[in-house]
Amino acid sequence: MSHPIQLDALYFVAPQLTESDFASLKAQGFERVINNRPEGESDDQPSGDNLRATAESLGMEYVSNPINLAALSQDQVDCQGRALLEEKKTLAFCRTGTRSSVLWVLLENAKGGSYEELVGQVSGKGFDLSRCVAAMAPLVK
Repeated sequence: MSHPIQLDALYFVAPQLTESDFASLKAQGFERVINNRPEGESDDQPSGDNLRATAESLGMEYVSNPINLAALSQDQVDCQGRALLEEKKTLAFCRTGTRSSVLWVLLENAKGGSYEELVGQVSGKGFDLSRCVAAMAPLVK
């Protein structure tokens, strides 16, 4: 696993996790993991059930909210928001971290944050959201 990238005080993003990453995440103080990757997206991807079992064995909360940008919906954004209602140090992941970043931008925008500034902040952290603009546009407040 590459180093988690911090987007706000409690929300971090990362590319694909494996079971072996969870002990380190727990040691870093993460309390919740959100999987934004659809099951079976690639052959080398660990199963969500195995990831859930590993997280829960370490006392971590595990949330599955699979995102396909071509079908991104307000329901998926709301699911991510509900998962974050209780303040916990959270790592959201997908294949590259981009989809997890998109969800954060949309959630923060819904709270009144400037869409352009939020996209700029995420871009400054190394995520190119330009390919996500069309999927995000209907959900921008």
